[in-house]
Amino acid sequence: MISPELEGLLQPLEQFEAIRRRVVRLGDRLCDLSYANPYVGAEQKVRAAIRSALDDERMLDLQYAPFGGQTLARRAVADALRASHGLPFTFGDVILTPGAMSALHLSLLASGRTDGEVIIPVPCWLDYPLYARATGLRPIQVALAADTFELDVAAVADAVSERTCAVLLSHPANPSGRNYPPEQLAALAEALGHAEERLGCQITLIADETHRDFTVAGTYSSAAGFWERTLLIYSFGKYHFIQGQRLGYVAVSPRHPARRETAGELVRWTRISGAATPTALMQRAVPRLLALRHDQSWLPRSRERLVDQLTLDGYTVVRPDATLFVYVRTPPGRDDFDFVTELAAEGVLVLPAPVFHHSGYFRLSLTGTEEMLEAALPILKRFAPA
Repeated sequence: MISPELEGLLQPLEQFEAIRRRVVRLGDRLCDLSYANPYVGAEQKVRAAIRSALDDERMLDLQYAPFGGQTLARRAVADALRASHGLPFTFGDVILTPGAMSALHLSLLASGRTDGEVIIPVPCWLDYPLYARATGLRPIQVALAADTFELDVAAVADAVSERTCAVLLSHPANPSGRNYPPEQLAALAEALGHAEERLGCQITLIADETHRDFTVAGTYSSAAGFWERTLLIYSFGKYHFIQGQRLGYVAVSPRHPARRETAGELVRWTRISGAATPTALMQRAVPRLLALRHDQSWLPRSRERLVDQLTLDGYTVVRPDATLFVYVRTPPGRDDFDFVTELAAEGVLVLPAPVFHHSGYFRLSLTGTEEMLEAALPILKRFAPA
């Protein structure tokens, strides 16, 4: 039976889903800027990579894979991480998962302890607290800095207790779109180090890097470069626009003081939890997908178009420097869900802040079509603050 606490965590998204179901009848007239479902779809070269993996027949190629994933696929991920993160990853550090959601569950399970607490900067991706509770941990929500949505390192440090076993960080951040600079990550690492010494706890930093590909080249710094006890979360679905194929991983930092033991435990948790691995087909596609690069020149154009117009219309916008999202303040005096409901009735679907354990804002996704974006702007203008 689902506990009352979990019911409460489920409620905001289920409330939004009720709104969404009412307006899908608008069909092509609906400007869907809610979820990051890219309406342009996957590029042909992505489809070709998956097709080639299917056509390249080998013995037992579509049968059970080992827990943790196929060695060739894990080795390909480790090679890519060595190049991108500058750390000596090997295949044993990489555990393939059916998407980032499973990777998050496994990371929380491997980092947890009895009576454990996980600190979560908010607003955050919608199901972080839900997963923490589902894995037996107590989520401790800590607000990001007001207005700027930078990391409030002092607030995180104040929230650490002797029961703290993890910090779960969305980086780049969803929904705010912020790409935390190296100095903030360094300050966080220093604060966690002092907290460990003071309280005698061991803190794992679970860094959700699902949106790291949507940053300006040369501007992304991984948390693994600052804190040794780090687990990295990744989803292939975001970058390649194949989210429904459920392909991701959790990777143990090579600097982790219990590197091998943690990786081994993560593999065992894939069995215990039933998360298992991605499909054999998608594992075989991993090396091909890692070799692909996509033109993202459309993203800054769409981002600037939306941010500039909303600002001109009178909205307060959190200027993003990463991700596929724009976070906007709800007009003063308006309830978030009432505002989103009225927008949806006019044909614009966005996500309200309560979904992200926050209030007073709404999130727009840049993955709708250009036509959707242009059609949505005049409607949003009618709802702008007076």
